Amino acid sequence: MRRIIKDKQGSAAIFAIVIILCLILLFTVASEYLRLQIIASGVRDALQSSVIAVATENYDEVYNGLREGYSGGYQLDETDRWEERVDLGAVLMKLSDKLGLIGGNNYSSGYLEYSLYDLDIQINNAPFATSDNNNRFEAEAWVTLLVPLSFGWDHLPPMEIRLKVNAGYSPKF
Repeated sequence: MRRIIKDKQGSAAIFAIVIILCLILLFTVASEYLRLQIIASGVRDALQSSVIAVATENYDEVYNGLREGYSGGYQLDETDRWEERVDLGAVLMKLSDKLGLIGGNNYSSGYLEYSLYDLDIQINNAPFATSDNNNRFEAEAWVTLLVPLSFGWDHLPPMEIRLKVNAGYSPKF
């Protein structure tokens, strides 16, 4: 390699082309990495916003218990027993509206940009009559994000990751 660099026969054009092609390849890989990071961050932020909306919509169930000194969503039934009362909300609908999804997929210029599937939502109600301030009403959501790569000419597998977000309601007294 050192001999090729020190050679003064005037054939540096091929070497310059190889260096330029390597730089273009590195720039393409870096651009693809940034594109994947931006898509994952945007989807995670939209999912977080949707889960926060679900936690906020449960304030009326949580507030009833909060007045009595609890932060969970409970209600007395006909037999004077306490039962949980929480709403799951419409996270998928909110997420579809925020991201412009069509059947769980987002298209850009007619091409599939990313796909969301396997949405799971879990509402963790605070325990009834707890004295521990660490227990709070929480909503957690998981979704699988699949992003086909635009680099690699379909020889590389798509990026598939499982995103998790959570939101909680904590009383401020």
